[in-house]
Amino acid sequence: MVHSEYSNAAKAAIEHVKRSVRYRGLNTVSGWIRDPLDDPRWKFYAGIQNYLKGAQRSAAYGGSFDAKRFIEQSARLAIDTDTGNCGELSAIALLYLKEKDIAPLDYFGIKRGSWNHAFVILNRDDGIPVADFAAWSYQAVVCDPLYDRAADAGHLTTWYGKMFPLKKTDVWYRYA
Repeated sequence: MVHSEYSNAAKAAIEHVKRSVRYRGLNTVSGWIRDPLDDPRWKFYAGIQNYLKGAQRSAAYGGSFDAKRFIEQSARLAIDTDTGNCGELSAIALLYLKEKDIAPLDYFGIKRGSWNHAFVILNRDDGIPVADFAAWSYQAVVCDPLYDRAADAGHLTTWYGKMFPLKKTDVWYRYA
């Protein structure tokens, strides 16, 4: 695939996420102001259901962390509750892209103190260390369904400057 095809695939994944869940990012201000004509009680209900079902499923699992399972279950939770946070929405996007056999894909889960975020990166060269962002970001495409962002990965420095420098552990899952 060429760069524009990865960019179009990221945009298609975001549209798929929008069709899959009604409310995106109720854990953010932008999530609450989207769809301003919707009754806020429905948003509140969806957010509570997501929290409760997520807690129940996590408690029932009890196993060690498995990134593939985490992504599959996160996507299922968002679809079941009609809402999701950045991680759950990115999980839906990643599974959509994977189903279309678009590769390579990376699920990034960034945690920096009280700030955290998740998104998908398409076409990242795995031969370049994650920390060498300048070297791999030119050809890579970011897919962030929480904020409707599908663009060159280089935009990450502007959008999420708090996440740098990147670490190898920020990539939770890779599909190649």
